Amino acid sequence: MCSLTSEVGVPTATPYGSSKSGLLGMTRALSAEWAPLNIRVNAIAPGYFQTDMTQVFYANSEWRTGMLGRIPQARFGEMSDLQGVSVFLASDAAKYIAGQCIAVDGGDLASI
Repeated sequence: MCSLTSEVGVPTATPYGSSKSGLLGMTRALSAEWAPLNIRVNAIAPGYFQTDMTQVFYANSEWRTGMLGRIPQARFGEMSDLQGVSVFLASDAAKYIAGQCIAVDGGDLASI
């Protein structure tokens, strides 16, 4: 599980972003290494989802309003939004997809 911070820098989130960037690098390296074994390695980068870790942000109505203004779909992610991409990547429908990180973010990363 990567993050949007795997792709973009976020002020004050250096340790988190660094670890998520490392996961993206690992995804790509393992994909190249394990492809001959017919093992696919991919990642998912969730956008803004309310979790225990992000609860402090969602408690701030100013933050919520500002963030919703940035996301083209104008909504936060729901855990069910991750199910389809997870099943897809694990299925034969994705058998020629390897080393990719799919953002599930309502268009946020594409609009930065």
